[in-house]
Amino acid sequence: MKTTDFVEQWYSMQKAFLPPPEILASSKENARRFWESQERILDNMQAFANGWFERRHMGALSACKAAERMCGTESIVGLVQAYQDWARGTFERMMADGLSCQQQIFAATSALTSPPLAPSANGKKEPMRSEEKTPVSSKAA
Repeated sequence: MKTTDFVEQWYSMQKAFLPPPEILASSKENARRFWESQERILDNMQAFANGWFERRHMGALSACKAAERMCGTESIVGLVQAYQDWARGTFERMMADGLSCQQQIFAATSALTSPPLAPSANGKKEPMRSEEKTPVSSKAA
């Protein structure tokens, strides 16, 4: 009989300390979304790193070919042309790095800013919204 008292006490303690089921469900959904966002961020970072290394390999190969062309030319025009071709490729790779970096930053921030879910009055889960704020008007001088 004392065992029953301990079991009842245990259940009453659990009820006192555990949040209601709708809060638990909301927390579970928030945790799932958080870790899905982490996966997307890691995938995007890996894609960025792989692209960066591919462009570095292309840059090294391009520099090697440009050096061979520059050393094999017999005119200053050929030398300048080989250098300009190499420099144009370098610039294109730098621009690709910048664009890729911007895309990764956008993907990471959009993954982090997806709103968590909260139970609504009708029982459906809806994204949490911040309270509407009235715009602050600047005073004219």
